[in-house]
Amino acid sequence: MAESAEKSRQGRRAERTMALRDHEQHQLDEIERYLAQENPRLARRFEKFRPMPVLSFAAAALGVLSVFLTGLVTLVVGFGMGSAAPIAVGAVLTTAIPLAIVWFYRCRWR
Repeated sequence: MAESAEKSRQGRRAERTMALRDHEQHQLDEIERYLAQENPRLARRFEKFRPMPVLSFAAAALGVLSVFLTGLVTLVVGFGMGSAAPIAVGAVLTTAIPLAIVWFYRCRWR
């Protein structure tokens, strides 16, 4: 456990964009070690944590937006035609599918 935590810290250290002074880095490492000893379950959870890549997030956001707009247009056309089928399809496209996409990425991110 200690070796994997150390490797994880070294990996995170390499990913940081702002370099810390040696003293600050030492303090941060001590805090991380203390927290890992205090709550190993939380430490394991943070080892698995990976932020969502920006491109993946942008693609998901564009997908949700495009499906929502398509559903909105379908709703307007359905109301204009006075037909129930396009209204139902538009309602599903504006609610269920965007919610499913958001739920999928939310569960995947955790």
